[in-house]
Amino acid sequence: MERHFGACRFVYNHFLEVRTKYYAESKAQGKAQGLNYFKTCKMLTELKKEYPWLYEISNPSLQQSLRKLDNAFTAFFRKNNDYPNFRSRKDNQYFIVPSGFRVDGNKLIIPKFMEGMEYRDKKAIPGKIKQIVVSRDVSRYYASIQYETEEELPKGNAVIGIDMGIRAFLTASDGLQVEPLNALRKAEKKLKREQGRLSRRKKGSENRKKQIVKVQKIHQRIRDARTDFNHKVSTAIAKHYGTVVIEDLNVSGMVKNHHLSKSINDQGWHQFKTMLGYKLGWRKADLITIGRFDPSSKMCSKCGNIKHDLKLSDRIYHCDACGFKMDRDLNAAKNIRNMGLIKVGKGIPEFTPVESATAAELSKGGLRVATL
Repeated sequence: MERHFGACRFVYNHFLEVRTKYYAESKAQGKAQGLNYFKTCKMLTELKKEYPWLYEISNPSLQQSLRKLDNAFTAFFRKNNDYPNFRSRKDNQYFIVPSGFRVDGNKLIIPKFMEGMEYRDKKAIPGKIKQIVVSRDVSRYYASIQYETEEELPKGNAVIGIDMGIRAFLTASDGLQVEPLNALRKAEKKLKREQGRLSRRKKGSENRKKQIVKVQKIHQRIRDARTDFNHKVSTAIAKHYGTVVIEDLNVSGMVKNHHLSKSINDQGWHQFKTMLGYKLGWRKADLITIGRFDPSSKMCSKCGNIKHDLKLSDRIYHCDACGFKMDRDLNAAKNIRNMGLIKVGKGIPEFTPVESATAAELSKGGLRVATL
């Protein structure tokens, strides 16, 4: 697997340099032409003659590296991304297996690994495998298996608005509130201690390499805890709600507040939103996003009055016009729900109390849940 990681990285970097030079030379001649995926595939055959050790690597996996490079150039020319960078050994290591795979019991058999690799999973693969991505995270190896299935997942009926925050990870318009995990904060003391030991190790020494792995494993546990938390919350919401409304948060702008930046980054809002999006898509449910400048926090959910002098420290919303009082986050969640439904022309539904199944499912997963 390490040979596959290195070879795929080598092919990617080699043809990134080739394509860059080819374009610069053609532009100098007044043609401004570039290489595409099919041309680089032909050049890969000649490269393997120059470097015979590439024959030890599955050819479709090498070609997938060229495909990833071609996609990176396409995204750049469409102005969706920056110019492709060279891949480093310090980056996430992976290779793609597009064909020639099968599952035999608890063994995964892919090209060049015909004896098979034992793997662990909670359940059998329920559909036809389309692609496998083998990756490494510190000292663990993963196989991400993409498959097709005819299974239809039930769609929920309830409508919900979600306000993301720091004091509460999320507050829903029907009263459901999930407390934050704060995975980084919990491991911060241990991480600081191990990073201090790393700074005292001599560069290039074996002890420094061992200490780097210790620090990496702490970061790995933080990522694993945050990912598990986001999976549990997003799955529970996708199961019970047919329409979910959220805010388009300006996270890059919010983290400029140095007092809150660490707490904001610790929440993993982008990962949660991504998970929620594709899980609702599986169930053919709706995910509606309102604008980041909509006054969800400053508006009264009862009369619509805007309170311009609302401070971040005000945890109870008090309307100056009608005297309405409510938890600040719950008031914002109700406004988010109403704004999203108006945006898509669905109208504002009557208040629906929190479903006990949702709170029970989250609590069963070890998450702290409250009903406001």
